Amino acid sequence: MKAHVLSIFSVLFLSSFNVIVKAQNRSAQEILAQGSKDIGRYSSENTELKTFVVKMGYGESSISQQLARFNVLGATIHSIDLVYSDFPKGQDLSKLNLSRIQEMERFHPIFVQNPLIKWTLWRQTECNSEQEARDLFHGIIVYYQEAISTDFVNNATTDLNKYLPIKMTPIIAKKILDTISRPTVINVFNRQTRWKNAVLIVDLTSSMIPYNSQVVLWQLLHSERGLIKEVVMFNDGNSAPQRAKHVGKTGGLYHGQHLSFDSLRNMSLTACRNGLGNRDFPENDLEAVLFAIKKNPNAGEYILVADNDAAPRDMALLSKINRPIRVVLCGAENGILPEYLEIARSTGGSVHTITDDIIDLMKRREGEVFSVGYRRFKIVSGRIELY
Repeated sequence: MKAHVLSIFSVLFLSSFNVIVKAQNRSAQEILAQGSKDIGRYSSENTELKTFVVKMGYGESSISQQLARFNVLGATIHSIDLVYSDFPKGQDLSKLNLSRIQEMERFHPIFVQNPLIKWTLWRQTECNSEQEARDLFHGIIVYYQEAISTDFVNNATTDLNKYLPIKMTPIIAKKILDTISRPTVINVFNRQTRWKNAVLIVDLTSSMIPYNSQVVLWQLLHSERGLIKEVVMFNDGNSAPQRAKHVGKTGGLYHGQHLSFDSLRNMSLTACRNGLGNRDFPENDLEAVLFAIKKNPNAGEYILVADNDAAPRDMALLSKINRPIRVVLCGAENGILPEYLEIARSTGGSVHTITDDIIDLMKRREGEVFSVGYRRFKIVSGRIELY
């Protein structure tokens, strides 16, 4: 449910990105030194990314004015493929390919100099004559996403302000909650009356705004319950590019001990705005959980308010979690992702949806097949998988 890797040129990220590029520029020679991969005949990736095709003639490096049509300042660049033919067979084409890379750099240095953009050189081998080589594609493919529109940024901010307006009273909060079509968080909190002194770990990517808002409004209306002790919000890296996201070090974590409406609202706005540049689906859920445990190792509960449409990117961290995790799963009406069941089972925790509480996962044994909602699962090599 994220409004969706490499948000290089977005307004949100440009200033910090420029610092990175200046500090560690890459050269055309370094790209060439990576070597080539052999392929019979190149075809572009089957991907949801957009592509911009820069055609080059056989044995040529000129790209004319083709790139002038590409709005590099509005693009999110994932990767670049340089495609050429292995003809004459076995001939060293390094000089020609270097010229091709440099031609791209001449049109915009960032294509080459930014080390976060992955380059792959593809050498096509399905050619035994010059004519067969000429019939193959020669050129460069840029894989990218269009920039996040101003409308999207404005709409996300508008959504958050709709659920969490500046002027708030308990009466207004109740009216807002009455308009929410999927009150997952509210329903779970109403059912779990024994939860106390919890650290909430809340996904605050843009699609989770309605659920995060339920946390804030709940605290306003039910602070006397003592459910919430602290809050951690995470947005999967503050719009950092995909290639800069490393397991356990993705960032975009916000911690709050002051639980007034204004404090939680401000933290929500900050976390949401800083994460609007994210384009990839996986989240840094477990990094956020470990961060929460470090901040408060003695909490009564650790409650992860998670997005069922986005699996954790960092399941490798699961073995480091030594507290039971209660997973409040949002958007799970059509079936639960197995990763969230595994988090609960591995930590001795539980999973909670808008209607159900799944508390017996620890009892499941190797090879056992079981159902949760519309889906069936099986324990395979100690892990929960779809069956």
